Amino acid sequence: MTNPDERRARHDAEQAAARAEIRSQTLDRYLARRPKAFGAEGTIRPEITAWIDGYLAGSHASLLLMGEPGTGKTWHLWKIGELLIRRGWYGRYYLVSDFEFKAAADRPVDRERLRTWAEAPLLALDDLGATQLYPWTVDAIAQLIDARWQNQLPTLISTNLPTLEPLGPRTMSRFADGGSQFATFTGTDYRKARAA
Repeated sequence: MTNPDERRARHDAEQAAARAEIRSQTLDRYLARRPKAFGAEGTIRPEITAWIDGYLAGSHASLLLMGEPGTGKTWHLWKIGELLIRRGWYGRYYLVSDFEFKAAADRPVDRERLRTWAEAPLLALDDLGATQLYPWTVDAIAQLIDARWQNQLPTLISTNLPTLEPLGPRTMSRFADGGSQFATFTGTDYRKARAA
C-alpha cells in the first residue's frame, strides 16, 4: 500500500505526462497546418522573444511587424504560435492573411468568422494592406481591433505599409494601448535572394 505522498507524486507525474502528450499533439497539428514556406529554421528577433515572454506573463500588448516584403514578418508570426505551444500555451491562435480577412469583410459579410476572430485569445492579421483597403474593409478592421481592445485581447499585425494611418487615429490608438510593441524589418528580400 502506498502512502499519500507517493500517491500524490504518481498523480503529479501522470498529469505532467498527460500535459506533455497534449502539447505534443497540439504542436503536431499546428506544424501540419503551417505552410511549408514558413517551416525553415531561423533566428527569432529579440523584440518577438520579449513579446512572447510578456504575453505568457499576462500582458495584453499587441505587436506590429512592419517592413519590406520578404524580410521575415510572416515567418515570425508562424514561429510565435510554435514557440507559445512549446512553452505550454494552449489558447487558440488565428493567423489570418489579408486576402482571408478581405473575403470575410467583403459583401456578403461573414459575421460568424469575424466574431470568431474578434473573440480569439490571439489573432494575427498578416500582410495587412496587401490588397486595397476599401472603406468597408477599414471599418471591419476597426470593429475587430476595437472589440479585441475592449476585451484586452492582443492583436498581431504584419504589414508592408509604412504606417497604420490608413486605419484611422481611433484604431491606431486602440491598437497601441497596453504597451504594444513594434518591430521594423529591413534588409534583403529572402525570397528574391533564394531565387538568385
